[in-house]
Amino acid sequence: MQDNLTTYKIWAPDNALWTQWAKPALFINEPSGQIAAPPEMTVINWISSAVYNTMIIVDLPGKKGVEEGLALAEMGFRPIPLYNGVNAPSRESMIVDVQEITSALYSGADVLSSLRIRDDAPPVFMLDSERMRGRAKEQGKYDNRWCVFPQDMPSADFILSYGIREIIVRSSEIRNDLSHILCRYQEKGIKIYLSSMSDPIREIKVHKPSQFKSLLYRFQVTMNLSRNSAGGFGCKIPEAMESSSSSGRSYYGIG
Repeated sequence: MQDNLTTYKIWAPDNALWTQWAKPALFINEPSGQIAAPPEMTVINWISSAVYNTMIIVDLPGKKGVEEGLALAEMGFRPIPLYNGVNAPSRESMIVDVQEITSALYSGADVLSSLRIRDDAPPVFMLDSERMRGRAKEQGKYDNRWCVFPQDMPSADFILSYGIREIIVRSSEIRNDLSHILCRYQEKGIKIYLSSMSDPIREIKVHKPSQFKSLLYRFQVTMNLSRNSAGGFGCKIPEAMESSSSSGRSYYGIG
C-alpha cells in the first residue's frame, strides 16, 4: 500500500488543472486494517468518452463514487476527490461511515497511476451522497458529517474560461448543498444534466435553494457541523460527563 502523501499525490498531481480543488481529508490518516483489492471497473453507459466541454459531478453513496470516478478516468476524465469528512479510527464511532471510501481511494490509486490522463482533462468531482446522513452531534460519536460549499468547487467563470459548457450530475437527486453551486453555474448559462441510476440522462433546471447567495448560509450550516482545526469535518462529540475541553478532540495525524 502506498503511504498517505503518495496516494494523495496520485489523486491530486501537481500538474493537473483541477488539483487545487482536491480535498486531503481522507488521506491524512492511512486506513487501518487490510486494503481491499482494486475495485472492478464500473460499466459506464451514459457517456461514451471524455468530452472537453463537459464537467461531471459524481454524487453517489460510499465507494460507488470512487468506482465511477475511476471508470471515467479510463475514458480520459480527471477524477478529483471532494470528500471532506474525516475517517475516525473506529468504524462504529463515525456518524458517516467513510471507511470503504478511504479503502477504495487507496486501492484505486494503483489503477489511476497506470492511466495517462491529460493535465487539462475535463474533471469528475466525486462526492459522497451520504455526507449529511445521521443524527446531528450525537454524544459519544465522531461527527464527520460534511457538506460542499460554493468555495469547494471552481467558479462558473473559471470553468467557462476552460471551455466547460455542460455539467452532468451522476446521482439520484440534486441535494441541497450542491444546488447552491449548480444554480450559480446555471445563472451563467451552463447547462445542467442529471444522470440517475435508472432514468436516461436529461437536462434539468435547478431551482434556487433557500438562502441562495446569503451571507448567513455557510455560517448556519457550519454551526451544525463539527469542523476540525486541520481543515476537514470531524471531531468527537463529548459525552455529558466529559469536560467541555474534550469537545475539540480530533483524530487527525500525519502518517
